[in-house]
Amino acid sequence: MRAAMTAMAATLCLSGCGLLYDIGQQHAFDQCDRASSPQDRTACRKANGQSYDDYEAQRKRLKEGKPG
Repeated sequence: MRAAMTAMAATLCLSGCGLLYDIGQQHAFDQCDRASSPQDRTACRKANGQSYDDYEAQRKRLKEGKPG
């Protein structure tokens, strides 16, 4: 029973982290929409368009000391 609760808590934390990342990304996109030129908006969205899974993979590589 305790192991099941721990697994459930870990799952909720991991999915919650992705949700928080998505919320932050949406906020960044909202800021991009306020850019004055279409080129600035496109560049901003490209800079902030990394998926959570890609972000996590990059973070793990960097944590292990491997180049991005």
